Amino acid sequence: MTEEMDEEEGFLVTPDESEEGEESAIQNWRARQHKKLQGKNQSTIDKFLGRGSRHYVTGIMPGYYGELLIWALLQYLKRTGWKIVDTLGYREPEPVYADVNTGSETMNLLVSGQILVEKDKDRYSITVAVNPILRGSVQMEGSAEKKEGMSQFIADVLTIADVENFYRGKKLEFSGRIRFLDIGHKTWDTIVLDAETKAEIKANSIGFLRQEERWMQFGIPVKRGILLCGEPGTGKTVICKALMSEAEDITCIITNAYALAEGGYITQLYELADDLSPCIVFIEDIDLIGQSRTESGYHHGPALIDLLAELDGVEEQEKIVTIATTNLLETLDKALSQRPSRFDKVIKLTRPSVQYRRELISLLCRKIPMEKNIQEYLAIKAENCTPAQLQEIIFGLTIQQPPGQSELVFTKADIDRAISNINDKSRHQIGFVIDDNHNGHKLEQITDIGG
Repeated sequence: MTEEMDEEEGFLVTPDESEEGEESAIQNWRARQHKKLQGKNQSTIDKFLGRGSRHYVTGIMPGYYGELLIWALLQYLKRTGWKIVDTLGYREPEPVYADVNTGSETMNLLVSGQILVEKDKDRYSITVAVNPILRGSVQMEGSAEKKEGMSQFIADVLTIADVENFYRGKKLEFSGRIRFLDIGHKTWDTIVLDAETKAEIKANSIGFLRQEERWMQFGIPVKRGILLCGEPGTGKTVICKALMSEAEDITCIITNAYALAEGGYITQLYELADDLSPCIVFIEDIDLIGQSRTESGYHHGPALIDLLAELDGVEEQEKIVTIATTNLLETLDKALSQRPSRFDKVIKLTRPSVQYRRELISLLCRKIPMEKNIQEYLAIKAENCTPAQLQEIIFGLTIQQPPGQSELVFTKADIDRAISNINDKSRHQIGFVIDDNHNGHKLEQITDIGG
């Protein structure tokens, strides 16, 4: 986005300057200090640029792209031979720098300040202001005679940011700001799941996005939704990690549970996903905002409405797959759980059968020398265990082996004790149960810890 203005509108306006009247003493002091600093800087800038009327051009990007914008500015200056003559403070007396991760390297870049640049006989002042919550901006000030060159300068910076966006195709977490993720390597082959369910999940996510032209040919919108549901430990998160590991050249964005209910977060999330498409958006524990509106009293109504609009609103998103997880399918609003084109596939994950328990135990014991007869005993005895509980049984027993012992020894008694401990943990309750507690009455403390 580019903005142009005349000389009187040249300064970037900060929140401190725009809020007069009821500001606190500290805010007023900061506003005065900033104005004083700008006045001092302007004298330096005027001396650098010389006399004559001025023109201003501003490039703006969303706050979450602020670091991308200043990186693109630096790339443009380097590639086109501009020299940085001086760097001044902007909101602070000194320029402010921050480490910016581009996915391949970390660079220390200016995030708040004013730089004076020159090339041949051209001279400009560039104000850099990055606010992760509001926006990122670079504003050029120069001779009015150079307005066309200034407009092209900013346009070229924005083009670099768009074409060379270093977030595209990466694994990210979005919390209003963007953070790169190191998810390790979890291959799809390591997921113990029936072949039909595996194929269904993959065909509606990675496989779906890789056949964009085919779906367009058939008139099928290139968007999809999968809802993974099941009790804790049945593999929902592991499936998401495996999909991310195999989603080469597909952007993957994990949502932030604490930000889900914040105003505007969902809208920003899907704006980002659309810009970085093809993209898979992962929403863990969607019930945090997706509970039935009538049952929850519309507690998270605005966030849910935003999500419904993004999944199947007036402006349809393209080349985006949304994968959400929940432990509580029955509590979800029907507009989510029973509405195709929002979540087209609802896949229920259950505790594994004995066949899949054998496969999972064999997989977990690739590096742990547990005898085959003990593995089989565990597979049969652990009929009520989730995959996460099976993993904990095997890892826990391995950790408890005597230090320095040359060989690991597992017995059937060890297996029985570990399963018993797991089952006891699932019944532990510490806290309070509230029964019809409208007036603070009937509050009963629970101290049952499995006895």
